[in-house]
Amino acid sequence: MIGLVTGANRGLGYEMIKEGLRRGHTMLAACRNTWDETSVGGLLKLKEQYPGSLRILEMDVTDREMAEKAALQVQQEFGHIDFLVNNAGVLFEKMVMPGDAIADLDVEKFRKTLDVNVTGTAIVLKYFIRLLYASEDACIMNITSEAGHLSPQGYNYLAYSVSKHAANMYTQKVRNYLAEEQTDRHMRIYMIHPGRMDTIMGKENAQIPPSESAAGLYDILDRKKQIPDMDVPFINYRGEPMPY
Repeated sequence: MIGLVTGANRGLGYEMIKEGLRRGHTMLAACRNTWDETSVGGLLKLKEQYPGSLRILEMDVTDREMAEKAALQVQQEFGHIDFLVNNAGVLFEKMVMPGDAIADLDVEKFRKTLDVNVTGTAIVLKYFIRLLYASEDACIMNITSEAGHLSPQGYNYLAYSVSKHAANMYTQKVRNYLAEEQTDRHMRIYMIHPGRMDTIMGKENAQIPPSESAAGLYDILDRKKQIPDMDVPFINYRGEPMPY
């Protein structure tokens, strides 16, 4: 299979590329700073280890021109992709923020969070959806978070939680559209809580390494784990239903 992963230079994105290559897939690693060897050093080493199976694409998920250019490049070389992992995301907040979370809101960081975590997901899917249509068995995994759950308690990660709830809503609307308008195409689409991972973004309350999450996601993708009810599209990396 051919898979595209965004935010692929570190954390879960990097582990998804690494695990995909190990399982024999052709992997497309999308990240912003492909010119920075410090940023993509791990990917360059994987490219040496798996010659011919890894492409590194320059793409900022918030930049429509870059996304369109990357999609055209993939179209010309492969003609389709079989799975997309919308993984790129940002988290600027800490678990406990100093001051007044409402009055002291950093508006620019709030906007940036929504731009990357929500609009970026929509932009990538806009330009790559037809490449997924061309697959015989496509799968979309939008990496969201349990932080997006509507809960009567807690206000931690204000901007991040809002963005992940919005990403869940976007994913559900896409599922609805595909179910109603694209009945001739088989496509699985999930919103996924990847677990509390030990990454740069999630280190504050980490529970698992990102490699464990990546292995679980591939077990879902490869149908080694069966999702019991597709009407419950929000799942964790173990394939277990999550409330949203």
